[in-house]
Amino acid sequence: MTVMDPNVVVALSPEVATTLQQSTEQLGAYLVQMAQLLQATQRRLDDLEENARCRTLSHDEVLGVMRHIKQRAREYCEKYELMDPKSLRAVSAAIKRAVLTRHQVKDLHDCPQIALGAIGSQIDRWTDIRLVMKIRERGA
Repeated sequence: MTVMDPNVVVALSPEVATTLQQSTEQLGAYLVQMAQLLQATQRRLDDLEENARCRTLSHDEVLGVMRHIKQRAREYCEKYELMDPKSLRAVSAAIKRAVLTRHQVKDLHDCPQIALGAIGSQIDRWTDIRLVMKIRERGA
């Protein structure tokens, strides 16, 4: 057997050629096994992800989210000096509506449990200056 490089031709002894062929076949078998292991691992990860996505918020988690929404609404109303209870309810409802819309659900209980951290971040970052202007116009 000979190995040809465009510039060099090297002749291999039969023993080296046999060893090289066996090593190549063994490496191919290892690569097939690794591919099968990776596929099995990917299937397990997909199953775990699907399971996590299917779990929804518990009642206590929903109560925590609602407390978080009300706290954020209070902070927001204080910031823009909207102190009446009607404004607080409107801001709370808008925050809740934003969470429901983002997660494409009709009720907080239907939000995926895996998204609890994202929900908290969304509540913390929520802002809607148009709502503030609407509330002020209504109150004026």
